Amino acid sequence: MPHSSRPVPTSRASRLYEVMDLMLDSLGDPLALKTLAASASYSSFHFGRIFRELTGFSAVEYQRKRRLRRAAHLLRHEPDVAVFRIAQDCGFPSNAAFAKAFKQQFAMSAKAWREGGWRTFMDQQVGRESDVSFFVAEPDNLDVILAPYCPPEPGSIAARIAVRALPPITLRYHRFFGQSGAALSLACNDVICEAERRGGAAPGTPWYGVFDEDPGFTGASEYCYDFGAAAAPAGDPRLGVRILPAGNYACLDFQREWPRFRSMYEDWLDQQAAWRLDSTRPHIEMVERCDAGQWRGWLALPVKKR
Repeated sequence: MPHSSRPVPTSRASRLYEVMDLMLDSLGDPLALKTLAASASYSSFHFGRIFRELTGFSAVEYQRKRRLRRAAHLLRHEPDVAVFRIAQDCGFPSNAAFAKAFKQQFAMSAKAWREGGWRTFMDQQVGRESDVSFFVAEPDNLDVILAPYCPPEPGSIAARIAVRALPPITLRYHRFFGQSGAALSLACNDVICEAERRGGAAPGTPWYGVFDEDPGFTGASEYCYDFGAAAAPAGDPRLGVRILPAGNYACLDFQREWPRFRSMYEDWLDQQAAWRLDSTRPHIEMVERCDAGQWRGWLALPVKKR
């Protein structure tokens, strides 16, 4: 939701969503504000003002933070890639500029982060929010979300994970800013309930939650989460449209439980010799309400061959 007390009109918001997605797809390229503003049919001045109303940040600061979080992903999951190469791929003009920006964002050097500092940052700076994957929270059933993270029995999650080639999905979505944990879960549940009340979604409709960055590295105030359905009505000005990319995903099916991406990272991904995280594609979560009213679905972690 917008950070400003004055909501951004929905038609403006959906145009800005497209610009933000373009920014995410071109993290390694120079940021041309005039070009971005023109693509959303705004002057540079109005683009900057509306972008800040929506996200709480200037476009330059927003892109800098996303570049740094992409770098943080790569440092953790691709240990054989040199730091200077990661800096270049994430759009930093020099090693010195990257080193300064990374330390300002994460309070440690890139080297320290790669050597395990990411875990300290995740646990101390972000805390419990880093443990939370998406849940469709009913208002009277928040205990599962508020409970602290408990690591699974070693191998128990890994045994349930299968790597699948998922097709592309055209998603019509609501975008939420600065929400995570229980607040985000309740907001997404409200979206589902409203759609069902209006007849825009039947029980059993698949709903998708999408985030492009590890919430453990992001924190609640900067968290960006897309939630919607492929079956949502076309032309609704409240909704953005994005194509979830096809590719290999490590998938964990569930029913009447709420597993967390953190358990997939720690029990499967960190032990993998064949697969590693693909930071260029999003995490995807699918949920649907079955005939008995219970929730089921899957978590999908984007992966690529080592």
